[in-house]
Amino acid sequence: MKRNYVMESLGEMKAMYATYNEAMVALAPKNENIVLLYGDFPRAASGALFEKEYPDRIYDVGIAEANLITTAAGLAGAGKIPFTHCHSIFAVGRAYNQIRQNVAFDKLNVKIVLCNSGMLWNFMGGSHQIIEEIAALRVIPNLALVSPADPVETKKVTRAAAEHVGPVAIRLSNPPVPTIFQEDYPFELGKAVTLVDGGDATIISTGMMLADALEATAILAKEGIKTRLLNMHTIKPLDEAAVISAARETSAIVTVEDSSAIGGLGGAVAEVVAENSPVPVKRIGIKDRFGQSGKIAQLKAEYELTAGDITQAIREAVKKKR
Repeated sequence: MKRNYVMESLGEMKAMYATYNEAMVALAPKNENIVLLYGDFPRAASGALFEKEYPDRIYDVGIAEANLITTAAGLAGAGKIPFTHCHSIFAVGRAYNQIRQNVAFDKLNVKIVLCNSGMLWNFMGGSHQIIEEIAALRVIPNLALVSPADPVETKKVTRAAAEHVGPVAIRLSNPPVPTIFQEDYPFELGKAVTLVDGGDATIISTGMMLADALEATAILAKEGIKTRLLNMHTIKPLDEAAVISAARETSAIVTVEDSSAIGGLGGAVAEVVAENSPVPVKRIGIKDRFGQSGKIAQLKAEYELTAGDITQAIREAVKKKR
């Protein structure tokens, strides 16, 4: 079994937002056009160092998410590279029209940081745990959507977003996640990474669920099921070639995400498979339910998002292979 750029064992637990801030501090002196905008997030969330060194590059619009995105669009039109920050539930729920009309329609160079993305947020319930962001945002033309899996990838995604000319949305989960990748892990927008080789089935995962997917491949290997693992960090543009190759070469696919399986990564993969190489596809994700309060382990168990659930889905998909 070959694992490219993956640590021998999972490393330090760290919040994605903390490593994102570290990346921003490193980027700021290299590009004076980078500015940070906050809505329902205190400007201090940028970190003490950024606030001290670049106080004139931080804008706080208050609890006004639509205004947040509109202001960012104006700044992008003036040549700045704005990164916006607010709870993902409100970026999608209150500023969707602005993301579509003011940013994506005109291909403006705005970076939308989706803070506290996905359903796995242990101290907030269904009102703040967002299940629909992937499904809602991936249908907007011109908008790239990325979902890093660990601290190392978060930094690389941040740098790539700053370099990319055009709208980018970045999903950052709330709970600390383990470090999966070594520092030499390569990141390329729109290009999936094969982390585990295998020919019996494929797991396609995105975001913070990648650690569970890795665990599942190890369990399956002990059972003699050689499972390929793709890290689909970029949900749009989707690496369709990697999906088609997985379907043709392994004949069974399981998708894994912390968002809705309806229209999310699972939906995107199923569309590509159905049109190009139909094979059994099982979707691990939120199945038409709102979230609820609970510890992360409890939520994963309740919503069938555990490594055990992934392994069972692979077993079932393999049985359906022609």
